[in-house]
Amino acid sequence: MLRTLRIQYLVTIVACSWLSTAGCDSTQRRDSASTASTSDSAGEGSQVAPVYSPEQLVGKRPPPLHVAQWVKGEPLTEFEHGKIYVVDFWATWCGPCIAAIPHLTKLAQEHQGKLEVIGVSISEQQKSSSDTAYIEKVAQFVEKRGDRMDYRVAVDTPDKQMYRTWFQPTGTGGIPTAYIIDQNGLVAWTGIGNPAVIERIVHELLAENYDPGKETQRQKLQEDEAEANAKAAAKTAKGFSSKIYEAFPGYEDAMKNGDSAAALAILNGAFAKDPALEPKAAYQWKFMLLMQRNKADEVNTYIKELLEKYPTNGDVIGFASACAVSTREEPRFDNQLSFELAKKSVELSDPDSRFGQFAKWRLGWAYYHIGDREKAIESMRGAIDGIKRLKGTVDFGDLEIQCEDALKVFAAPAKEQ
Repeated sequence: MLRTLRIQYLVTIVACSWLSTAGCDSTQRRDSASTASTSDSAGEGSQVAPVYSPEQLVGKRPPPLHVAQWVKGEPLTEFEHGKIYVVDFWATWCGPCIAAIPHLTKLAQEHQGKLEVIGVSISEQQKSSSDTAYIEKVAQFVEKRGDRMDYRVAVDTPDKQMYRTWFQPTGTGGIPTAYIIDQNGLVAWTGIGNPAVIERIVHELLAENYDPGKETQRQKLQEDEAEANAKAAAKTAKGFSSKIYEAFPGYEDAMKNGDSAAALAILNGAFAKDPALEPKAAYQWKFMLLMQRNKADEVNTYIKELLEKYPTNGDVIGFASACAVSTREEPRFDNQLSFELAKKSVELSDPDSRFGQFAKWRLGWAYYHIGDREKAIESMRGAIDGIKRLKGTVDFGDLEIQCEDALKVFAAPAKEQ
């Protein structure tokens, strides 16, 4: 079970790494030191809770809740009999965690009275073991989202009691990680917080047909399939990479050594020698390298180059748009350049395709970032219309929910942003 979850987590992070320089390894932002601290608590008092092992979790009562502060909602004093609880471990810096918030909100609203979602922020950045400034940061993050994060939220203690007693024993190694507590107050499931998996198990618990044994078998099958796919992909990638790197001598070694400057110089030299190499796919390497260097001016300069060189290349413009356009309230790169990419991407895409709806979604955010909320709403509604029209023939994942969540942001008064 845990091996499957770790595989799923790694696959998620690899996919996300194409569009974000931040992963969701829970140790990434953690402070290694820890001290005792006071905390609000629910369950069995305020003493430091014992450490559990994964084998003890399912079918047992969960560890006590020891948090520094409840930043939204009343403190949870007990797990109410007859009610299901989803306890979601997340962080303000974790992209997949933030993407799951609309799903959790919708789940809580749909099953009000029968289900409660509890968000627990862990692994926030601290300057020292006594630093508690992160608590206010989480509180501001939650307050800013208002009813778009419509469930109770708590923050871990400075000495990371929730991390040690709840998160760590799951063995997932990354966030979001979730627990599902059943109507009897026992752990029904724990693992990577995939919204689709959480929703399925919640529905099975509500229908009283959830079978932990069948869930284990399901995960075992997924484990075997994921492992087989990973081996096949690794074998294919090994053969492919040896051929593709031939046009960029020295690039592979530079990347292995973490020398981004040398890698960029090699790419630029190869593009100058043979311009046809860039639009074939290597532009993606350069774009991701520039993003990893965290120098916005370099990314903005390359966006200008791509717009000038390949204004009609849908693959190039689409990829650059996906990387540059921020689909959150905070912009990443130059707003006008990102808007130009998004607008061209829509123009170059098939309006009745899956990609076309994603392009409209990004354009909505691009309009928002240049201050045109009316056009932002129009583009986002266009994406929703396309999703509904094509639903059943095209898999859009959670795009419709993301569009609806974006519309709430666009419609909110400016002072709330």
